[in-house]
Amino acid sequence: MNKIVIVIALIAMAFIASFASYFLKKSSPAEGSKLKILLSPYFYLGGVLYVISASISIFLLQYLPYAIVMPLGSLTYIVTMFLSLKLLNEKITLRKIVGMLVIIAGVVMIAVGTV
Repeated sequence: MNKIVIVIALIAMAFIASFASYFLKKSSPAEGSKLKILLSPYFYLGGVLYVISASISIFLLQYLPYAIVMPLGSLTYIVTMFLSLKLLNEKITLRKIVGMLVIIAGVVMIAVGTV
C-alpha cells in the first residue's frame, strides 16, 4: 500500500474521531434528561463518525501492525484539543500543551521506528 494513502488515512482517522467526540459533546445538554440526548441529531452524527473512524482503523490494520496503528490514533487527542479551543471556547493550559508535546514525541518515535 502506498505510504501517502496510509498517512492520509491516519490523519483522516484522527480528524473524524475528533469531530465524533465534538458532536457527542454537543448532543449532551448541560441539564436535562437522557431522552434529550437520544433525540439529538448530533448524537447520531457522532456515532456514525466514530464508526467511520473505526472502519479506517480496521483498514489500516491490514497494512500496519497493531502496535503502530493504535498509538498513532493518539493524534486524535491533539486534534480534539484544537477543536475544543475553536468550537467550544475551551482553554489550552500549559499542562495540555506539555501533554500534546509528549504525544507528538511518542508518535514521532513510533513513526521513525517503522521507516
